[in-house]
Amino acid sequence: MKILITGATGLIGKKLIESLMLNGYTDINILTRNKKRAIKTLGFPVKPYLWDLKNKTVEYDAFLDRDIIIHLAGESIAAKRWTEKQKKIILDTRVNSARLILDGIEKTNSLPQKIISASAIGIYGNRGDEKINESSQIGSDFLAGVCKEWEDVFNEHLLASKIQMLQVRIGLVLDLQEGALAKMLPAFKTGIAGKIGTGKQYMSWVHIQDLVSIFMFLIQYQGSKKVFNATSPNPVSNIQFTKTLAGILKKPSFLPAPASALKVVLGEMATLLLEGQKVFPQSLLDINFEFQFPNLDIALQNILLDDLNGHKRLIQYQWFNKSKSEVFEFFKDEKNLEKLTPDFLGFKVLNKSTDNIQQGTIINYTLKVHQIPIKWKTEITEYQPDEYFVDNQLSGPYHKWYHQHHFIELVNGTLMKDDVLYKVPLGKFGKLIAGRFVDNDVKKIFSYRFDMIQNFFD
Repeated sequence: MKILITGATGLIGKKLIESLMLNGYTDINILTRNKKRAIKTLGFPVKPYLWDLKNKTVEYDAFLDRDIIIHLAGESIAAKRWTEKQKKIILDTRVNSARLILDGIEKTNSLPQKIISASAIGIYGNRGDEKINESSQIGSDFLAGVCKEWEDVFNEHLLASKIQMLQVRIGLVLDLQEGALAKMLPAFKTGIAGKIGTGKQYMSWVHIQDLVSIFMFLIQYQGSKKVFNATSPNPVSNIQFTKTLAGILKKPSFLPAPASALKVVLGEMATLLLEGQKVFPQSLLDINFEFQFPNLDIALQNILLDDLNGHKRLIQYQWFNKSKSEVFEFFKDEKNLEKLTPDFLGFKVLNKSTDNIQQGTIINYTLKVHQIPIKWKTEITEYQPDEYFVDNQLSGPYHKWYHQHHFIELVNGTLMKDDVLYKVPLGKFGKLIAGRFVDNDVKKIFSYRFDMIQNFFD
């Protein structure tokens, strides 16, 4: 199937493209404001096309010969305080993007089989402990109005068409790196978090992996249902969420956030935290979709697994128009690491224990961490020619450094996956003092590495 995706570089878009590409959906166009940044963010061989929501312009070739359009674009509702200007941006980015999609379809006369559009459970408004499903009444507040207009753009224009239109009303997405949970964690880890307001408001949540699976499932869906709540079948109250998260982190949760204080700080946007909906994914359950993480404690344990062990993980993809053997040959030469490492690290290979890299090879390096000279020793613990190899730190600047290099044949080229699991030294003290600096350094190193590798293979 040939797919067009908007919002590809957002939290959901990045995870969805990863799943699509690794599961054989390799003909993907994306609409983006910045082609170069999108390619670097995603790392996969998608075909980028420009669009500008403000000026209502789009590269129409993006729509040609597409079987499915997945629409995820829209200004984050929690990015800024809800001034009248920001509320207009929240609405316009959703409505205008939907209209541009319809315009693209019309201008190219290239009808997709299906459009899957993101929406949000905010469409139901604040409903207390009422049990909500897809047939429940729509709310009347600001977010409900935004979601209704968003959905109506497609519904009103596609009624007479043969295009299958699916609306996915998304709940609170749980992910370690981005979104609401990532913003909550610092307060919970320091033990200064607690219930919000009364704590009785419901939080209808979904694990990011389940959300991606929902979109993957709906790509193949040919039934008659049109609206799907993308939430776990087990919503919880805010106080239940707070106790569960604090319990997993083994931290107290006795410090509440009063409603009055939140309203002063956040203004109208405080409704995101103080109000809620008890939403159930009845449509998905009716068509036998199976949630991998239906319960909150299981979902949070999975998401926080690395974090609970004090580990950080960086995953980076990069595609090359070269064969696996060519790419592998370049990366198995440890001297090339010097070319791919920023100058500020002063990185040098001293020696290795075998003439050629193989399982068991030990490599010695020297580098500088914030101008402090350090020796680094790693071992190649796994080695499969043209497929993967793993280097594991024996001694050096990290408490743990476990770097998996995978090479995957994809779209007449090679996809490289860097999967790095690392841990700063000195336990909790080291994490508190140096953790943020180490994380930033690792991101800088791999960002530089991405650019340099691309130059070598272009």
